[in-house]
Amino acid sequence: MDRARACLTELAALDLAEVPAAELGPLLKELHATRSVLDAADARVLEAFDSRQAYRADFAVTAASWLRHHTRDSEADARARVRVARALRSLPLAASALQDGEVSWQHVRRIAPVVGYLQDTPAELPRLEKTLVDFARDNTPDDLTRLVQAAAEAAGVGESAAEREQRRLAQRSFTTTTSLDGWRHVTGLLAPELGDLLEQVLTGLATPVPGIDGAPDDRTAAQRRHDALADAIGLVADLDTVPEINGSRPRLTLVADIAMLRGDDPAWAARSPLASVLTRSLGPQALELLTCDAVITPLLTSELGVPLAEGRAKRFATNAQLRALKARDGGCIVPGCDRVRLEAHHVIPWSKGGLSDVGSYALFCKRHHHLAHEDGWTVEPDPDRPGLFRLRPPDDRPPIKACHTIDRDPGSTTPIW
Repeated sequence: MDRARACLTELAALDLAEVPAAELGPLLKELHATRSVLDAADARVLEAFDSRQAYRADFAVTAASWLRHHTRDSEADARARVRVARALRSLPLAASALQDGEVSWQHVRRIAPVVGYLQDTPAELPRLEKTLVDFARDNTPDDLTRLVQAAAEAAGVGESAAEREQRRLAQRSFTTTTSLDGWRHVTGLLAPELGDLLEQVLTGLATPVPGIDGAPDDRTAAQRRHDALADAIGLVADLDTVPEINGSRPRLTLVADIAMLRGDDPAWAARSPLASVLTRSLGPQALELLTCDAVITPLLTSELGVPLAEGRAKRFATNAQLRALKARDGGCIVPGCDRVRLEAHHVIPWSKGGLSDVGSYALFCKRHHHLAHEDGWTVEPDPDRPGLFRLRPPDDRPPIKACHTIDRDPGSTTPIW
């Protein structure tokens, strides 16, 4: 063990910058084979440790419980290691292939259950083992799993295909857990058809979106997929078929005090009633975006949080207005954007007195809507094109002409508001 550790330590200290690129692939293959040799030795020692009950010397009840305590393996991994070690006593070909680095421990883990499948017909085991080991040398563990399942069904043991499908379907789940800062952690196990559908939807919506000024999309792939999920859910939420909750559509109550509206006390201040109610603070851009296009109930309070007036809940842009906006703008007004999830943006923020008529709105996709608020882009009337808009950057650069229906289709006769 000391000699093996010394060799591995020397390898870990190797200056990879001096290793030719052509040698890195063969080196990885050798490391993979060496890992299999170590796994084979581990299985042999574990089998002896288990069969001789050496774990009792440390007051452990089973070899798996000893592994959990001393090697910090999870319960499932510890049990799997013990099962494989026991099975290899009856699988000499698999043990030899693992020792020679021809297959991995994950391959052997999937072959191990056949010992139980053929316990009533042990004479069949050598032939089946050879078939599985030969297959494992050239295929992935997942491919091997399907072959093992077919062998089990052929042997008339284990679950039938229908029973296995019912068991797997019963494992489906989707759970969200709210953290202290309001973010949600998502865990779950999706059925294959739902997972495939989700991948198709996210792939279509997660393509990079340039910035308003054409800058490359700086979001990571994971962030784009997050935003794509938001777009997909938003498209569904906009449908009239979304079920109501307790008789009303999902909505948000925005609590704002007079000082906040006057600008004397920003909504994102830690002591504001808004921060107290939401148990977290909001940035100015987040508050502006929140009030720009949402189903909300404005609740006006005094500085102490005492309600003074409660407005009626409303969607700022009605369905009729959205149809008119789509006829005028044809989509997101950022040149070159073709995103399908559109939101009505107040040219003058609602919190600053902006009106809720068609002429006070412009269409953004969700991505550019966020960028407009986060980066400080503003929408203003285009003096050269009455009734249309242009986009002004947050710095001293010249404004950009917005893209409307007449720009997408120069022959259009769409009225200009």
